[in-house]
Amino acid sequence: MRIKKFTCINCGAPKINEYKSPYVVCDYCGSFTDVDYTLGLDFWKESPEKTQTYQTKKIDLYGKMQFALQKKDERVYRELQYEFWNYYYRTFPEYLPPSIDSDDKYKLYMKICADSTTKYAFNPKWEEKGIGMNRLQQNLTYFKTDSGSKVNTKCFFEMAEYYIDYTKEGIRDFYESKEYEIMHELLPPGVHLKMKLSMFVQIWLPYLTEEDADKFLKMTGFALQYMDIEKPTGKKSNCTFCKAELFIPEGSYKVYCESCHRKNVIRTFFTCSSCGAEGHVPDNPAKPIDCLYCGTENRLIKPLFG
Repeated sequence: MRIKKFTCINCGAPKINEYKSPYVVCDYCGSFTDVDYTLGLDFWKESPEKTQTYQTKKIDLYGKMQFALQKKDERVYRELQYEFWNYYYRTFPEYLPPSIDSDDKYKLYMKICADSTTKYAFNPKWEEKGIGMNRLQQNLTYFKTDSGSKVNTKCFFEMAEYYIDYTKEGIRDFYESKEYEIMHELLPPGVHLKMKLSMFVQIWLPYLTEEDADKFLKMTGFALQYMDIEKPTGKKSNCTFCKAELFIPEGSYKVYCESCHRKNVIRTFFTCSSCGAEGHVPDNPAKPIDCLYCGTENRLIKPLFG
């Protein structure tokens, strides 16, 4: 079978089952592992009316945020950020990370989104970087083609390089904060970066020539490769929660259901590779676990995948 080359960041397994959201969840350990911007773009273009309504609301909220920023009113700015993120994910639920799978996690995630963006907005260092980004955007020039307006290469890639460096630095700074430690679980840093870059790609791809688009996708890590593999042995089963049909690859410990967005636990016990004793599978099956009886480190999912 020929598949897009997504490899789990935790256990190294390939993505086997078809996925229906922009987010890729491992079929072996259940880790939230990657982003496919092409599906994100499909959802963005699915309903032009909905997207236009969203854009109008966003412009309105951002105008109010700018006013609050000028007045140095952090409380109002934070409330507006919460309103924006909540509206964004309610409008495009497909973009909500699959790890946000309960009301409590959703509220916590919204709070972190609003709080972190507010802190960055009122931090002089990031304010200066934001001004630099705005300046580069204002300097963009365009030209007409048969397929619509396209942005000029030189000024676009100057802005894109600045944005990528600025975003990477922001992600590092964010995940070093003890205050947002839970985000390592909710949204791993590598995936968070790809999510932000995916949004950037979705916005700008229509304005690029074919040559520039190819360069841009490689630059942002979204130039997907394909690989041929034999479909692994496994079995069909039904989701514990919604009864949708699932394919469970042999050796899997957790399988994500694309229909109801919940993880199915496949196995709760493992056998020690050394002494044969039985042990409990950890919450993250991708992590090595020591046998309670002989101390041997067991790697439950073998890194045999390309």
